[in-house]
Amino acid sequence: MRTGHKLPPVRIFYIMNICQLKRGESAFVMRVDVEAPLKERLRSLNVYPNSKITLLKVSPFKKTYLLQAGSAVVAMRREIASGIRVFRT
Repeated sequence: MRTGHKLPPVRIFYIMNICQLKRGESAFVMRVDVEAPLKERLRSLNVYPNSKITLLKVSPFKKTYLLQAGSAVVAMRREIASGIRVFRT
């Protein structure tokens, strides 16, 4: 006899950095591992934990990344992008 109970859906999170996203993918910021002044600058540009970002474009040789974070469009070098941990669902 079935009781009608269903298990809740399982969510799998893939933790990565911005450099591992593909163009057009969206993700949520998990952690920002950069220096304090840069961290504050990114926070003012809507890049902080639990914010949603979308990778718009990657330059040739993957040197620069263009992100949409809220209403701001942010460009950053690979060294900074590799310090921002994100997860996509």
